[in-house]
Amino acid sequence: MGIYWSLIVSFFKTGLFAYGGGPAIIPLVEKEAVNNYHWLTQQEFTDVLAMANALPGPIATKMALCIGLRVGGPWGAVAALTAHLLPSTILILIMTTLYYRYRDIPSVHGVMKGVRPVVIAILLVTVAQLAPKAIFTWDTLIIAAVCFVVVYFLNIHPIYTIIAAGLFGLFFYR
Repeated sequence: MGIYWSLIVSFFKTGLFAYGGGPAIIPLVEKEAVNNYHWLTQQEFTDVLAMANALPGPIATKMALCIGLRVGGPWGAVAALTAHLLPSTILILIMTTLYYRYRDIPSVHGVMKGVRPVVIAILLVTVAQLAPKAIFTWDTLIIAAVCFVVVYFLNIHPIYTIIAAGLFGLFFYR
């Protein structure tokens, strides 16, 4: 029962403090899975993150499932996913009710205006932490730069860059 309890505690925390959506949670999950519990190595975490980004759906739930499955099998996946979703489900019900009731109050606008930059900062922290682990040679830097240009400037859907980069890796990194 110890491993399941650890998964529940860990993913309840990530679900509780994951303000800002999926990408903002990545550093929290990394701290729990790699640093606190040592369930994954840094490379394994990067691989889970890459796989979770390549699949459709919310990244945090996919990471909870992958890590839970790796650590505790199918029941570990259930424990991690349930624990991760529970706080956000409860909080979104409370927050939505409060927001729609008090959304016209100036202090509510102030809170939202103050929190938005934090989300951007957390995303930048994620990029700063993951970039050295994912972009470690000139060719991977070029792949990242090309994908950025294609998605940001050419407005191509990210899934096409993920598929193209995966195919590139399949044929050129054997």
